[in-house]
Amino acid sequence: MVPARIKRQHGAALIVVVGLVMILFLAALAKWAMLDIERKLGQQTGSSAGLSKIDAALANFVAQHKRLPCPANGAIASGWPNAGVEMSFPVCTSQTTGVVPWVTLGISENDAKDPWNGRISYRVDPALAGAATLLMNMSNCDISGTGSVAAGGACRTPTPTCIANSASCTSPATFLAGKGLDVWDGIGGAAGWAARQNNRAGGTGAAYVIISHGATGAGAFNSNGIYQPGTIGAIAKVPPPGTQAAGNDEIPNLNNQTIALPGTQGNTYRDAPFNTSQTVSNFDDYLSHPTIQTVLGKVSLRERIH
Repeated sequence: MVPARIKRQHGAALIVVVGLVMILFLAALAKWAMLDIERKLGQQTGSSAGLSKIDAALANFVAQHKRLPCPANGAIASGWPNAGVEMSFPVCTSQTTGVVPWVTLGISENDAKDPWNGRISYRVDPALAGAATLLMNMSNCDISGTGSVAAGGACRTPTPTCIANSASCTSPATFLAGKGLDVWDGIGGAAGWAARQNNRAGGTGAAYVIISHGATGAGAFNSNGIYQPGTIGAIAKVPPPGTQAAGNDEIPNLNNQTIALPGTQGNTYRDAPFNTSQTVSNFDDYLSHPTIQTVLGKVSLRERIH
C-alpha cells in the first residue's frame, strides 16, 4: 500500500507542477500580448503625433513663404547631397519619389519618418508650391467678391471697397476651385467618390497629402533611398504569391508613382477605414490632408471677412 500511496503523491505533485508551469506560461503569454498591444498603440500614437509635427512645420513654412515646399527626393540615401531638400521645378510637377523635405522644413530626418522607419510620403499641388505666383495666400480675397482670379490663379488686388466694387475682388470659392488634391475614403463607389472628403474641383482640395505607409511599409522609401514594396503578398500568399504587396485602398497612396492630379476614382488618394487583415483589404496607412483654407487659417492668411 505504501508504494501505491507514494506514486499517487508523486502524481499529484507532478500535476501541481504542470499546473504551475501552465499558469506561468499563460501569464507570460498574456504579458507578451499586452506588451505587443502597447507597442502597436504606441506606434499608432507616434505616427499620428509625427504627422501633426509635420503639419505644424508645413504651416510655419507657409507663414514665411506664402507657398508650400516641393517634396524631397526619397530615393536619395541619408547623408548624401540634397537628401531632405525640396526638389525644384520641373521636378515638382511629377513628384514620383516625393517625401517630406525635412531639411527645407527645418525638422530632423527622424521627424520625417514614421515609427516603422519609412520615410513619410508627401504630395502637393505644384501650383501651391510655385515661387512665381504665391498661391498660399487668400488675404486679398473677399467674401463679397464676384470677380475672376488674377494671373496665375491668385486673388485679385481689390479696389476698395469690395462691397462697392465686387467685380474687382475674388471670392474664396472662386480662388479655391481647381486647387489642391483629391482625397477619398474609398467607400461608396462612384457616388462616394463624388462626395469625397477633399474635392479639388469643388474647392475643398487638400493643400497637401502626407502619408505614413504603416506597419507593412508598402510604398515607402527607407533611409537608404530604397523603395519598399511591402509585406502583404509574402504573408497572406495572395494568389499568385507575392503579386500584390499592398491593400487595394493603399495602392493609390504608394510612393514611386506620379502625382494624382487631377484625381480620378481610381487614383484618388485614400484615407480608408483601418484594416490589418493582411489581405487585399488591408489598410494601415496614416494620412493628413488639410484643406487649403484650414492651412491658411492657421497662419492668418485667409480671406477678408466683413
